[in-house]
Amino acid sequence: MKKPLLLILTLWTIDTKAQDSVKTESPRLTLGAYADAYYSWYSNGDDVAQQQHDCIGAFHNNFGLNVAQFTAAYDSDRLRGVATFHFGDIPAITWAGTYRNVQEANAGVRLANRLWLDVGFFKTHVGTESFLPKDNLMSIISLGTFYGPFYQSGARLSYDTKNDWHFELHAINGYNLHIDDNEYKTFGLLVSKKWSDKVYSSYSGMAGQENVGLLDDGYLVYQNVYTNLTFKKLDVQMGIDVAFANEWKRNLGWLPDPLIAGLATVKYHFSDELAVAFRGEIFSDEQSINSRRVNPNVTSNNDSRLSYASRANGGMTIYGGTFSVEYKPNDQGFLRVESRMLYDPNAPFADYPAGFSSNEAGLNPMLIGRTQVLATVGFYFDKIFNFAK
Repeated sequence: MKKPLLLILTLWTIDTKAQDSVKTESPRLTLGAYADAYYSWYSNGDDVAQQQHDCIGAFHNNFGLNVAQFTAAYDSDRLRGVATFHFGDIPAITWAGTYRNVQEANAGVRLANRLWLDVGFFKTHVGTESFLPKDNLMSIISLGTFYGPFYQSGARLSYDTKNDWHFELHAINGYNLHIDDNEYKTFGLLVSKKWSDKVYSSYSGMAGQENVGLLDDGYLVYQNVYTNLTFKKLDVQMGIDVAFANEWKRNLGWLPDPLIAGLATVKYHFSDELAVAFRGEIFSDEQSINSRRVNPNVTSNNDSRLSYASRANGGMTIYGGTFSVEYKPNDQGFLRVESRMLYDPNAPFADYPAGFSSNEAGLNPMLIGRTQVLATVGFYFDKIFNFAK
């Protein structure tokens, strides 16, 4: 009896030591940088003006900087943290407030095996695409991504299983907020699964009381589902956002038309260096749940300005198609030339009114149709430093 017991104790001790050896890997520090510059041109563009619906190549007839960012990340058995600071059009257009130049800054502690708690500022957990061109199949982001959340602040509880399931629970200050603007928190969920080397899918969502679009402390439920398919020469991405809103403060109840934003992207690699991609998209937000239609308006005294339309005609449904050619000389960078056409069949203007100028307003509203031509060059690198035990 003693021998079997001794054998079990010996095997258990060996297994415990093996687990400890995995858990006590050397801490490491990763430093990274990314720069993405562009030239952009728009039909109906007025001077060097920012174009509505865009933060990638957002200025007409302009050489510009989408983003320049610097990252430091620490990772160990029980502690981790990351801080990324960024500059350029993306944070200038889509970030707000005191922390505009902080893309993310959070710290985490391991509570149990595979279970982590992180607190701080995060990139959003919701959406099909990233807002960074380097992380997407093409540089121009869809309207669903542009009008969706970019960042959040709060706490995240995450858990990974051995069979490639990933779970996250979020408690955050609100939709695209660093500092809460009401007394209620927003809660989020993410569930993803890597089914194989070729198939990956994800569900994410958030629900809470928000001030976004034309919502005034309205209750918002925002959800996203997407799937990535990766083959030898072909990448496919399909995703859809669906959002419901309740304007209880105005006694409007649940708004009749949900927000729906969908995209499908196909990218074909002729070689390791050359690829082409096409994306079709739709963005429908007829209740202005997280967007507003901006119409060009000229007053009677020819003093040009922009005005927000009322809720009755403030919503919009826009269709788009994007074509991209990518040259990727190595894994650290790319050159992309892209063109996107957007079509808004219900836009009130096919041409800018006489006397309109964006000089004072600083923004070109989109008309019924718009074509963008964009060239982007991106470069990025990561360097890992291992600490001695």
